[in-house]
Amino acid sequence: MYETEGQFCPVASFEKYLQHLNPANEFLFQRPKKTTPDSDVWYDNMVIGERHLGDMMKKISTEADLSTIYSNHSIRATAVTILDKSGFEARHIMSISGHRSESSIRSYSKTDEATKKRISETLTSATTSHVSSSFVEDQHVESTTLTLSPLLTSSQEERILADINLTSNTAMNTKVDKHYTFHNCNVVFNS
Repeated sequence: MYETEGQFCPVASFEKYLQHLNPANEFLFQRPKKTTPDSDVWYDNMVIGERHLGDMMKKISTEADLSTIYSNHSIRATAVTILDKSGFEARHIMSISGHRSESSIRSYSKTDEATKKRISETLTSATTSHVSSSFVEDQHVESTTLTLSPLLTSSQEERILADINLTSNTAMNTKVDKHYTFHNCNVVFNS
């Protein structure tokens, strides 16, 4: 934990918590007093049990009337997801999260809509013979022009375009699914 500026500094919050613990109790997680504290001691000389700690996020979610009931695990999953999307290597995330293998943290890596859009744009731009300069700049590529081979052959492109034209001529309420296989990848176009 490192000190940050502002009211949400984790170090300042932790130090404030420590200042108000009951000095007669050596445990970190103590039961809050039921009445408003009249001194600097905000906690009873009682330990919070494991079950109470385990249900803490559920209780906070319910009392705050949140749209979702969160669990303690939600915090861990959110932290792993944020670190993964921020580009930290799995081994560094594991040192924080306590996971023992990279495969256990991969389950938290979900592809969000923004990433799916970037993937689609990348693949779309790769179907041309030259990658646009904005793509090159976004990807921090040094060369101003990249030459890539097309993903589809001319006959495959013609077949797709013919199917698209056929589909656009059908009734609006008719749903047509087209299935293709390119380079061992199944592609389905829904219209």
